Amino acid sequence: MMEMDLRIDTRMVEGIPILHLSGEVDAYTCPFFREAMLDTIENGSPSMVINMDDVEYIDSSGLGTLVGGLKRASEKGGKIALVCNAPQVRKVFEITGLEKVFAMFETEEEAANNLASLAKENQA
Repeated sequence: MMEMDLRIDTRMVEGIPILHLSGEVDAYTCPFFREAMLDTIENGSPSMVINMDDVEYIDSSGLGTLVGGLKRASEKGGKIALVCNAPQVRKVFEITGLEKVFAMFETEEEAANNLASLAKENQA
């Protein structure tokens, strides 16, 4: 049995789920990551913050999983905000143009507040 190189800690801030990732997001860990995202979308909140500050590496399958999660969240009326200050990971988003697709923030609080205010606007 292969050891997971990805850890996901989930907690709530302002009623918004925060998924804090640590480790590598690649072909081996993506099924675990996808399951955590979809479980949050289907059973809790269609919007979430994904904190990638402790991600050491992300490959194309990791990016694809994120885009798939965003698509599912959008279908349910939600959004995914990213916290991504790790330079090696941020660079991947810049090179692929995905920093324009995802709302990116410097802190979990900024990201959660943004999603909470969007949720309030949608309810009005």
